[in-house]
Amino acid sequence: MKALRTYFGATWSARTWREVGYLLAGLPLGIVWFTYAITMYAVGIALAIVWVGVLLLAVVQFSLRPLGAVERRLANAALDAGIEEVEPRGYRLHPRGESLTLAGAGRWGHALLHDGTSWRVLAWVFMRVILGPVGFVLAILTIVVPVSLVAAWLIAAGYAVGLVPGAGADEPQAQAIVDTVTFWILVGTPVVAFAVPMFAWISHHFACLHQPLARWALGPCADERVARATARAELAETQVRIDQELHDSIGHMITMNIVQAGAGAHVFDTDPEFARQALRNIEERGRAAMGELDRIIAALRGDECEPRTPLPGLAQLPELVAAARAAGLSVEAVLEARDAPRPVSRTAYAIVREAVTNAAKHAPGAEISLLVTETADAVGIRVTNAPGHRAGQAPARASAGRGLAGIRDRAVLLGGVSRAASTSDGGFEVLALLPLGTALADAAYGAPWDVLKEKVDA
Repeated sequence: MKALRTYFGATWSARTWREVGYLLAGLPLGIVWFTYAITMYAVGIALAIVWVGVLLLAVVQFSLRPLGAVERRLANAALDAGIEEVEPRGYRLHPRGESLTLAGAGRWGHALLHDGTSWRVLAWVFMRVILGPVGFVLAILTIVVPVSLVAAWLIAAGYAVGLVPGAGADEPQAQAIVDTVTFWILVGTPVVAFAVPMFAWISHHFACLHQPLARWALGPCADERVARATARAELAETQVRIDQELHDSIGHMITMNIVQAGAGAHVFDTDPEFARQALRNIEERGRAAMGELDRIIAALRGDECEPRTPLPGLAQLPELVAAARAAGLSVEAVLEARDAPRPVSRTAYAIVREAVTNAAKHAPGAEISLLVTETADAVGIRVTNAPGHRAGQAPARASAGRGLAGIRDRAVLLGGVSRAASTSDGGFEVLALLPLGTALADAAYGAPWDVLKEKVDA
């Protein structure tokens, strides 16, 4: 039953009649576009020797994109073709505010001549003039055949019940023919009924043939789609990088300011000199955070012109530890790894900074233990903290934010491995192994890295 409804539903489907309208318009539009293109190209080539023809050729070539836009909207509206918009022209006769030059006109003409989108639209014009007549005939049949079949059955039924007069008794031969035709029409009612949607389906499938051709001719080509996908990937990568920079650098500075502000307020009456120094440090970090924010915004706008300071690495870890201690954190550091490839060095610094920031944020007042060493073929990082003991603060726990995910992603990108988990005494531990080569080798790393090596082997 469902199959019958689907079959006969094509006759009164709105999509069918949109497609019929598109096929009916195909013949006149195809003739108009083809006549326009052929005439302009022929006249342009004939008059090219006196330069007027060159202008005509430039005009017709330039107009193909707008023509393609009209056809693209028509195909999307009538056929649901889903054709994507093409990229705008990337060339101009002259930049804004500058005068036209012969060299600029030559470059514009060269770009116009090599515009693949325009040539595909021209191919569509030629396809239109071929497909248009066939589609027009099918559309006419889709309209005429059902009307004719239904009208024939109604006339035959009316004749059978006497509502429609026949040929008359004085014409027995004609009357016999009419009776025979009426009989077979009425007997063949199921055949007549099944023939009604036939051309609607034929027209539908012929219209569907236009869809892949229109997507190729009127939409972006494969190279343009790859370029779009690449641009989207680069944008996403930039957004992730900026998000990481905001979270890592500015988030670290803000966390240190919060810690130092709390420490300064705690000893404001008993140690005013420490409180004043804390305020000075907060001011310096605030200015540094504003400078970092300005740099990131400049990178977003694309107007970054000043050279960027090199990203910190293992060599800057002592400064990071000193800044954390100045903020009031208790940090015990053993920094044995001093030299590593630049990506490993930068990643190690970022992991340590994030781990220290998390410890300050989620375990305020706790002692932080930091170990950065070179073991076998990797740089090992271990950051642990005891439970926080400042009044009113929660004990150490895993963060549900982006910090730990950032640590994991940074380690994985270098072929390393990381682990962040609570310790048996209620503290928290961050472990990471960053290979000095392309990947972690089958080597014995020793404690506490054995846990990570088991994770790699698994």
